[in-house]
Amino acid sequence: MDEARKVLVKAVVYSVEKANPTLKNLLELHLKSTTGQGFELAYNNPTLFKESVAKLFGEYSSRLLEMIIIGYFRENLGMKADFSTLEDLVEYLKTVYG
Repeated sequence: MDEARKVLVKAVVYSVEKANPTLKNLLELHLKSTTGQGFELAYNNPTLFKESVAKLFGEYSSRLLEMIIIGYFRENLGMKADFSTLEDLVEYLKTVYG
């Protein structure tokens, strides 16, 4: 797993635990059973990740999780870029980490 993917997966896990720690295992199981991937799906296919979260928890919760993930990068990594979508964030990470 490359560095950008590791950073994003860490952010996703942190964000899910921040939103509701009891749902972490449920979400990971759902992702693996419906897409064949775990939290790395957020990096590999952020649109499908958000759709999968929305199917399980609803569209509002999917958007909330997306904003918590983006907020993680602002707060913990001092990222100054202003992203409004997970897709934009992933593209930025790919350029930064190569």
